[in-house]
This record gives sequence, C-alpha cells and structure tokens, in this order.
Amino acid sequence: MTTLFTDLNSYSEWRNGIPAAKTVGFVPTMGALHTGHVSLMRAASAQCDVVVVSIYVNALQFNSASDFQHYPRTQTADVDLCTDANVDVVFAPSKSDMFDEKDVRIIQPSSAADNFEGLDRPGHFAGVVTVVDRLFSVVSPTRAYFGIKDYQQVAVISDMSSQLHPDIEIVICETEREHDGLAMSSRNRFLSEAARVRAALLPTALTSAITQWKNGATQTGVLIEAARAILTQDPTINIQYISIVRAGSMDPVQTVSALDVIIAAVVIDGIRLIDNMSFASA
Repeated sequence: MTTLFTDLNSYSEWRNGIPAAKTVGFVPTMGALHTGHVSLMRAASAQCDVVVVSIYVNALQFNSASDFQHYPRTQTADVDLCTDANVDVVFAPSKSDMFDEKDVRIIQPSSAADNFEGLDRPGHFAGVVTVVDRLFSVVSPTRAYFGIKDYQQVAVISDMSSQLHPDIEIVICETEREHDGLAMSSRNRFLSEAARVRAALLPTALTSAITQWKNGATQTGVLIEAARAILTQDPTINIQYISIVRAGSMDPVQTVSALDVIIAAVVIDGIRLIDNMSFASA
C-alpha cells in the first residue's frame, strides 16, 4: 500500500525510520503521471529496497504564471497509479515546506543549460536544479531516476548532482513511446486529435536521420537536413531546433558517431514537444 505524505515533518519522520542499509530509489515528478513515469518507478523498484515518488509542481521552472496555473494537477489519479506500481511513498509537499518564500536560494545551472531549451525558456533550468537540489536534500535517496526524453534536463541535473550530491547515483532510463513512436509526455494530453497525428512526425524525423547515418552519412548537416525534410512536410509544424550533440553533454559535433544524440524541439498548435534519439540505439 502506498503511503501519501503531504508535509515535510511526516515524511522526515518516516525517512528517519528507514535503516541505513536499505537503498531508497527516488522518482521526482510534477504529477500528471503516465506510463513513462511508471517505467521509472519499476526501474527504481527493481534496484532499490524502497521507492519514493515526489509530486510537486515547481513554479520556479515555469516561464509564465499562466503555464504554471494550467499545468494539470491530478494527485488522486497519480497516487492510484503509484499504488498500482507498488511505490512505497508519495511525497507531495507544500510550497512552504519546500522553500522559504523570503529567501529562495536559486542555484545556477552548468553551461549545459545555456542553449536549446535554455535559450527558449530563460531561467527554466535554474528553477529545475533549485527544486531538484531541495528534493534531494529532503528525500535523501540512494538513487534518483530520470527519463532520457528530457535529454538536456538530465545533463543539467547530472552536473548539479555531481557537484552538490555526489553520493546520489543518477540512473537514466530509456524513453517510453506511444504506438506511433511519439515520446510519452504530460504535454501530449493538450494536443488536439489532429495535432496528435502530426506530432508523430517528430520521432519519424529523428529516425530518418539515424537511418541516413546507418547508410553511411556522418556529417551533422546532412543528417539534420534529413530530419528537417520530414518535419517540413507539414508547414504548420514550427521547428525550434534540430541538433546533434555528444552523448551525456550538450556539446555539438560535426562528424557523427554512435556515441552521439540527435535532439529536437517543435511547436504544434502552441504545444512544445521535445525528443531525442541516440545513434547507438540504431
């Protein structure tokens, strides 16, 4: 049975009762949970004695008050999903438990945050690493689990954790996808039926670039153009960026190898979607 804690004191009391020899797996989320989150929970359950999932909608990482207000809050359904996934604890703290409103110490992210999502969403990654740092301190996990779908976020959090929480192991899990290849995301629920069909062009575009690489093309420009050609079949898709970076970093490459990752962001009917694929998975 999953236990829900909504205040810091109750959670801390429970956490202090966990024997030091037991491993604690942690899945930080903002709720609106889906099958992709469940895959992280299952990975944590397979590797750890105890699994904790946090649900906290972090205002610091939103670029507008409207986006924050409209983010879906589905705590009852989320807790039910965690129960079905055999999660031990859901920690859903209040803002006052997370931060002193008069003195929020904003952590500056590494240079991995400078481009791509960081350019489009100023301050976003500072908000991300600030809340993850706080959660790591409060939850005190052995391992923390993140999906590689948010590729840049994983790179930024990994950098922060190596500096501030070196004892926590960051476990990176593969992206869970819909039947047509679209990466699972809480944002998908905002897509209209027509936009949802068009969104499937994003994974198709990345796959096209990887196919070109398998066929012998190694220059970044050629592979990016292969992906762009798929997306431009639909003129309503707004391409934000397509790039190829070295695995585990945000460093651009010119000649592509199996250790590289193609990343992309598009906007479809106002909904921003991101995805990435590793050439090593080809």
